[in-house]
Parts: sequence; C-alpha cells; structure tokens
Amino acid sequence: MKSNTTVSPKLLADLFFSFAKISLFTVGGGPAMIPLVVDLATERRGWLSKEEMIDCLTISQSLPGGVIINMATYIGRRLCGEIGMLFAAFGTIFPTAALAVIVGVLLGNFGDNAYALGAIQGAKAAAVGLVLATFIKLGIANLKTRMPWVIAICAMAAIIVFHINAIFVIIAGGLIGFIMSKIKREEG
Repeated sequence: MKSNTTVSPKLLADLFFSFAKISLFTVGGGPAMIPLVVDLATERRGWLSKEEMIDCLTISQSLPGGVIINMATYIGRRLCGEIGMLFAAFGTIFPTAALAVIVGVLLGNFGDNAYALGAIQGAKAAAVGLVLATFIKLGIANLKTRMPWVIAICAMAAIIVFHINAIFVIIAGGLIGFIMSKIKREEG
C-alpha cells in the first residue's frame, strides 16, 4: 500500500471514475457489479491478482454493508491508503445516488410501463449470467486441490439448501481450512 504522500492524482481519478462508471451503468445491484469489478481490478487495470481478488471478495462479503462498496474500499485502500479508499467508495456511491434522485424527481412511478419492466427483467437475467461466469472463472483459478472444491460445494449447499447466513459459511470455511492446514503441517 502506498503512503498518502506519494499517491498519484491520476490513480485517484482512475479509482473514482472506474467505480463511478461501473456503479452508474450496472443494472441489478451489487451482485451484478462483482464481475465488472473483478475484471477491472484483475484484468484491465492489474490492481489485484486473482488470489488477492478472492481475499477482497471474502472480506467484502464478510463485512456489513454493500459488497461493492466494501470491494471498492478494499481496493482503494490497497492502492492508495485512506484517500484511495474514500475516492473509490465515493465513486461507487455518488453516481447512483444522484441518478436515483434525478429519476425519482423526473419520472416518478414508471412501474406500470411494460417496456421498462421488460428491459429491467432482461437486464437482471444478463446480470445473473455475468455473476455466474465470474465466480466460475475465479473458482477455476483458485480452487486448485480437492479440499477447496469440497469446501466450495458444501458452502454453496449450505447457503442454497439450508439457507445458512453467508457470514457463518465463510467463518466455517476459514475454520475448516485452518484445521486442514494444521493437520497437514503436523503430518508433514
């Protein structure tokens, strides 16, 4: 992490505008934004490795609040310290808040418009596809042995079938990984 005295104004602007663009043009909320943030931070900008992105996602989902704001904060702090954290988080929040106010004032209630509802429904379906594709891509890159795959499948079942809160699933996964590492270290 860079100290605040050596932070590039260009990087701060890039953080703000990159997260603002994702926030402004993504329909479907936080989960739909995850693939775009992953692509931005790992592929296009190279801010994080895929392994670091998994850490970012894990921490962001474990904390209260919106996962995208948590991800932006994590990435911003990682790159530029506290000032980067503020620029990235504000870039995520400001455009959608401003747009929500403008749409609320200008358009009022468009809930009866069949075309608008159809467009929203189609955009949400596409967002689900983006989320699935991102998690498959990250899973293949990070689940390199049998045990992480078992933990991932059990975690998915715990959430989907048993409706266990994600924070408990993440904590359980961390504990299982810790125990398995300890056993492996003692054996070897």
